[in-house]
Amino acid sequence: MDSLIKGFLPYGFSIVVKFGGSIMRDLAVCKLALAELERLAGDGHRILLVPGGGIPDKAIEMIDAAKPLESSTAHHACALAQDQTGYLLADAAFSSKLVPSASLGECRTLARVGKIPVLLPSRLLFAADPVEWSWDVTSDAVAAWVAWLTGAPRLVILTDVDGVYRGGATEDPAALIEQIAAQDLVLLGHTSVDACAVQFMAQKRLPGVVINARHSSRLSDWLEGKRVRATNITVGSRKAYIGTEDLGGAA
Repeated sequence: MDSLIKGFLPYGFSIVVKFGGSIMRDLAVCKLALAELERLAGDGHRILLVPGGGIPDKAIEMIDAAKPLESSTAHHACALAQDQTGYLLADAAFSSKLVPSASLGECRTLARVGKIPVLLPSRLLFAADPVEWSWDVTSDAVAAWVAWLTGAPRLVILTDVDGVYRGGATEDPAALIEQIAAQDLVLLGHTSVDACAVQFMAQKRLPGVVINARHSSRLSDWLEGKRVRATNITVGSRKAYIGTEDLGGAA
């Protein structure tokens, strides 16, 4: 959303970081990744962190698999799971500069004073109701929507793999897609980024990157314009960075 309109205050976030819940499977990695974000905030980057559902979300999925839940129940419970993960990440056990907040205005203020606001998105999601109540829509899509809503120029998806792989072959280093237009990534369906988020990025022309949180220096290198092992999601023309045969082979 354009924040350069007279009378509308810019949020001023330089990046929105979706902090994948999968990172919390290894708490040591989680803490190191958060420390790197804090270092970047100290260098002047204004970061807004959107938490994934993490461990609470997995518990909801397990219950749904055993006893299918109503879509409204699953949707609201998963949004609250993001809040729970956000509170955990902002605890002193993991970080010193992260502060949880349900208000975008407060998040803006926190970022201005060098803190990293952790958006607790449930209230915003319940009030605006922007996404479908479906398991196909994950916290990736929520983070993309928040990045657009706040006018952030880039979306970073921190996860537990190096990026997007052809055919989902995460064990094959040669299968990593280092750069792809969002319009092309849509055709691959659900990968390490959910398909809804990618389609939103394509339509709103929001570039981003998928980076492995286990290698904390990659994010700072990427922000400096260096080539890193990750998947850059661009908003250029279709078929610009990946061939038709690659798209077909990844289906």
